Amino acid sequence: MKRIHFILTGLTLTIIALSVNRLTPITQSFLQPFDYLRLMDFIAMIPIPLFSVLLYYLLKKEIVYDSLFRKTKFYLILMLVLITGIYFFAAGSGDHEVTNYLHFRFCNENPNTDICKIIIYNDDEFSHYIYYIGFILLNIALIGMEFNMPRKQIVSKKDLILIGINAVFIGLGIFANLAFEVIGLDLYFFGSMMLLSLYLLFFKNKDYRKLPVIFYFGVSYTLGVVGTILYKLLS
Repeated sequence: MKRIHFILTGLTLTIIALSVNRLTPITQSFLQPFDYLRLMDFIAMIPIPLFSVLLYYLLKKEIVYDSLFRKTKFYLILMLVLITGIYFFAAGSGDHEVTNYLHFRFCNENPNTDICKIIIYNDDEFSHYIYYIGFILLNIALIGMEFNMPRKQIVSKKDLILIGINAVFIGLGIFANLAFEVIGLDLYFFGSMMLLSLYLLFFKNKDYRKLPVIFYFGVSYTLGVVGTILYKLLS
């Protein structure tokens, strides 16, 4: 479990890094030549998503072991889902960061030109959908693998608490992305993942203590989605 804790902590650090990247004035500087991006956009487009994908791959390595399930067609499908998720996740990150910069740089004062309408749509909507589809596919792949290859030993209560602490940070990241925006498809994406995780954890006759990654997703999605719904209802 030490390696899983290390990987989940790494994912938590990516959420913290994204927040710091957005808030610190240092990353607002322009890159050369031609002021082609802000440092903030570059960091959010390449190193942080790359680090996240590498961590997801390492997490997959911790889930998978020598099992007959690896020889099934369903495992092959899950691997294809994982690869597809990586592609969508990267495409969404790239589209969003570039168009977000162009939106900020050229379209704040006059957003109604044809080119700015295209930029703003990519920034505020299309890139989000592609990004979230990729994010969800990555999670579905790992959930499917762990559910069909649960850990052989039960995870201790201490380990579950540590997993829960990391999940809180991801849940807060989901809440921050959903609660202060107009409700869109992203809430339904995350809500469906919450329901899937909770269903597999508690209604499929498998010990949740052998499913630490699904437990992690269940806690994080529940916190993010339920927190968003409560915030919307009370605000």
